[in-house]
Amino acid sequence: MRSMTTALCGAFLVLAGAPAVAAGDGERADPRSDERVTALTITVTAAGQATRTYRLTCDPDAGDHPAPAVACARLRAADGKLGGLRRPATSCGWVYQPYKVGVMGTWRGRNISYNGTFTNVCRAKAAGADVFAF
Repeated sequence: MRSMTTALCGAFLVLAGAPAVAAGDGERADPRSDERVTALTITVTAAGQATRTYRLTCDPDAGDHPAPAVACARLRAADGKLGGLRRPATSCGWVYQPYKVGVMGTWRGRNISYNGTFTNVCRAKAAGADVFAF
């Protein structure tokens, strides 16, 4: 009886450990799987227009964003910090046509989000450097 109990306990330990080993092996299959993922959803609402939503992925640069290569290059230069995006010395008029922007997703595995309201599309372009103003 004792040897049967020992055998059953041994079999249980082997089987209980098997899923953990398999999951561990799967995690090591692609070490870059989570750390480099860049996938953003960008929503823009211009005065008097319907909200538009765009998808942007980087590395490789793709999505239905109007200029994914340019947007990803600007994001890389700012290390994914949306508040760090700026166009140099842009002169914008004072026309008030609110332009709202929302960005949510991951930049190289790090969760990011951004919300901004600008007086017009020109000011949004100056702040967003082609990432979220079209």
